[in-house]
Amino acid sequence: MEWLNFRHLYAFWMVTRTGSFTKAAEALMVAQSAVSAQVAALESYLREPLLQRHARSIGLTPAGRELMGFADQIFAQSRAVNALFRDNRSALGHRRLRVGIVGGASRNFVHRLLADMIQRTEGVYLSVSSGSYDELSSRLVRFDLDAVISLETPRKKDMAEVTYRKLGETEMCLAGTPGIIRTIREGSAVGPVPVFKFRHPYEVDILGRYVRPRYDCDFRLRLDSDDIPLLRFFANGGQGVALVPRAGIEDDYAAGVVDTLEVPGCPSIPIYGIIAVQTSPFVRVEELFTQWPDEPVSESEALG
Repeated sequence: MEWLNFRHLYAFWMVTRTGSFTKAAEALMVAQSAVSAQVAALESYLREPLLQRHARSIGLTPAGRELMGFADQIFAQSRAVNALFRDNRSALGHRRLRVGIVGGASRNFVHRLLADMIQRTEGVYLSVSSGSYDELSSRLVRFDLDAVISLETPRKKDMAEVTYRKLGETEMCLAGTPGIIRTIREGSAVGPVPVFKFRHPYEVDILGRYVRPRYDCDFRLRLDSDDIPLLRFFANGGQGVALVPRAGIEDDYAAGVVDTLEVPGCPSIPIYGIIAVQTSPFVRVEELFTQWPDEPVSESEALG
């Protein structure tokens, strides 16, 4: 009996998962021509076209969609075998869980989540990566990650393959040295006050809609970023104020390095845990999220 070439199947699966031959080749660390040849060989073997090649995108034919269902199951089982035999015997026999953290998530917030995860899951060690949502979600559905911690819910196109739970939320605030915050609170600030703003995941005009109407001050936006540690430096530096999630500057506030002002009415920053639907039966990653609430919680509950 002639056997299906699983190397060819994996190339097809990677092209579909990454959305392009170029990205698949980069992930597989081979030439794009090699990936194209492997997919073509698979189509020739099955005697069916599997991909619809467009100028800027790739789609699946009916046969391709049917094959992807099998491929997802095959490579989920492959991941399960790795989890049982290879990963469980690495790192002194501990189980390895691979967690991706989307840039912009407060490291204070994430640290407490991961510390709680470590405390509750004996015999598990974490391998943590950071990156963009698109990069990490792509790795998640390819089974290169077990879970993703994100400020955003999954994309609609991914909802058939992933599930998620809300882990908590934190409010936005103005943070700066106590002297600067005092002048804003008292309305005695002299000249424009530079603002270093967190890039809200939902692109809300926080400064114009919520800050300026609340405080009588000439705020001037000078920088926006999703890098909370960078914004902490600006909050501590005395050059202006940072408009950041409170969880990101909680330690500085407790130490008295910075003071804060509320931003009433501003949408809070949520944080979500995302896992693949077809997760390994040997790595019970969904249990990591069962202790965390899936309803909106207060900042103190999320961070406590």
